[in-house]
Amino acid sequence: MTDNGYEQETIQEEQWESVEVRQRPLWPKVIGIISIIWGSLGLICGGFGLVALPFSDKFVSAILENGEPTPYGMVPTATDYSIAGFGFLLAVLLLFAGITCVSYRPVTRKMHLLYGLISIPITLWSYMNQQHKAELNLQWAKEFPNSPLAESLDPAQNPAAGVGQIVGLALLIVLGFGVPLLYLIWFGLVKTKPEQITGGDEGVF
Repeated sequence: MTDNGYEQETIQEEQWESVEVRQRPLWPKVIGIISIIWGSLGLICGGFGLVALPFSDKFVSAILENGEPTPYGMVPTATDYSIAGFGFLLAVLLLFAGITCVSYRPVTRKMHLLYGLISIPITLWSYMNQQHKAELNLQWAKEFPNSPLAESLDPAQNPAAGVGQIVGLALLIVLGFGVPLLYLIWFGLVKTKPEQITGGDEGVF
């Protein structure tokens, strides 16, 4: 090897050694995995719910013994289909938001913010709808007290129903509102710059 070749190789090695190695942040992986898991669960549960929703009242009618009508709150309505449809689409959005997050794509910020802004009102709408359906079912239970379903629909007669409502409300607060609120705070106030997501690699979008 000539002296010039050796010098060039030495210079190249020094240049490589002087290059600053940028470590990508860890948080996009954490947030992204949470979003992928939550979005996947939403797809599975939401997809099954959409498929089963048209037949839900028929399943209930099959176990009624005295010819009672289907409990009013168990009859699918346009509101039920709308909420289920929005929920499924939100799950798709969150799944792709998670994928772009673990891939360090800055677009993940807009996707998570969009999910948070839409998800919270949809969750509130869903909760109000469930409360209304519970009231309808309670009315039905009082009209048909001899039905085998009447006791299970009346929290006053069935303590487990009351406990279930409390547990459902707790899950709603933690997951239905807590997760979207986390995204709104994190991507709306904390991580607002593309380089905070990419780790300074401006070529990754």
